[in-house]
Amino acid sequence: MAEFEDTLNAILSDPDTMGQIMALAGKLGGEPPPPQEAPPAPEFPLPDLGQMGKLLEIFQACQGPKDQTMALLTALRPFLSPDRQEKLDRAIRMAGLSQAARQAYQLWKEGELHV
Repeated sequence: MAEFEDTLNAILSDPDTMGQIMALAGKLGGEPPPPQEAPPAPEFPLPDLGQMGKLLEIFQACQGPKDQTMALLTALRPFLSPDRQEKLDRAIRMAGLSQAARQAYQLWKEGELHV
């Protein structure tokens, strides 16, 4: 019993340990933790709205081509096996990425897109 009292006295006399115990007790008791200073918000330059419009065009091209062939393939999708549906989905995504890359290259080549 004397060892327990010695250990308890050592804990109670150490300010760092007591701070940890008080923080833990506050969490268990439902008391809010002491407020901490929030880090400063990072400064970002405002984007050029013209560039944002061009990027929107590229992202829209990513969704895939909107031609009759793609409409037909999409309409046939429910009649395919699950394995072929996955392959078709992958092919449509790749076609969209290809079209987006083509669109980005055109805009860059014309000088309308600055990287």
